[in-house]
Amino acid sequence: MTWKEFYAQIKGNALESVYLFTGPEEYLKREAMQALRRALLPAGLEQLNEAVLEGATATQIIDAAETLPFMAERRIVEVRDWAPLLSGKARDEENEAARVLEWLKDPPASCVLVFAMRGEADGRKKLAQALKKRGAEVRFEPLNDAELLRWANARLKPLGKSISQQAVSHLAFTAGRDLTRLSGEVDKLADYIGKRAEIAVEDIEEVVSPSLEFSVFEMLDLLFAGDLARAERSLQTLLMGGQTCVGVFSMIVRQLRMLAHLALAQKNGGDAAAVEKALKLHPYAAKRAAKQARTLDAEALMRLYRQSVQADADIKSGRLRDREALQFFMLKIVEMRRKGGTSRRY
Repeated sequence: MTWKEFYAQIKGNALESVYLFTGPEEYLKREAMQALRRALLPAGLEQLNEAVLEGATATQIIDAAETLPFMAERRIVEVRDWAPLLSGKARDEENEAARVLEWLKDPPASCVLVFAMRGEADGRKKLAQALKKRGAEVRFEPLNDAELLRWANARLKPLGKSISQQAVSHLAFTAGRDLTRLSGEVDKLADYIGKRAEIAVEDIEEVVSPSLEFSVFEMLDLLFAGDLARAERSLQTLLMGGQTCVGVFSMIVRQLRMLAHLALAQKNGGDAAAVEKALKLHPYAAKRAAKQARTLDAEALMRLYRQSVQADADIKSGRLRDREALQFFMLKIVEMRRKGGTSRRY
């Protein structure tokens, strides 16, 4: 189920006994746990009716779930990052998971047990499959632009502020879609605009710290424009900010893939919108990439992308040094532009 369906169960007082929280959006997971607490735990008795377990055994989980609530209808047990649901092999995993699977056949109605995972649970594990089969899996995906607009304006409303769809799309493109980060950026923007009521695109460009994806996008713009000096300064800023050469190069590979596919679609009269959907591009990223792709040779871009994939593999295998390979490839992109869209073999 989606997180929206989980909230509907809370509102309808139709909660299940067991849930698996999984997916990339951690802020929404925390909000969902808070909503569950507000719905089930009487004020002043929260600590008596909730257990938060980390590194627990199956026995400890079952014991906590079978403890009767105190002056409440149900208690909450939150199990964080349980090892038998993670990738890899945990200690005594089969026996631990088997105990919980057996217990799941008849869990008590007096408890709501939540397996809360940071990131994804391993869907190949028997327990994860069993939880999904019984409808207990709750997925927390990043918000789309319409959902993000509602979320941001709900956060801004108590401050007497608002943000438009165009501005919130630009914010997501600039800073990424992680709500933990965006919550801080929205608060910062609200403070920055002072007495003004609405956050504008210009405000975002002025004060929001760009994400790695946005920064690499800007760096590629400079490289394709032939401005190697500014691109190198941009790279230095990223590295001083804690990014790695491997991470930056991986993002370059991703961006080149996007540009190459868009350029080929444009050249062959294909459906660019279908390419954008297949690549799961953000609307702002797609718009800017499509504009950039129109100025570049599609075949040369595809060759450059394939070369970047090989270089990325060579970096990660240790055959190439990351910093030298990254700077060499930045030169190749500039060279491609100077030669009118052609590039020598890697």
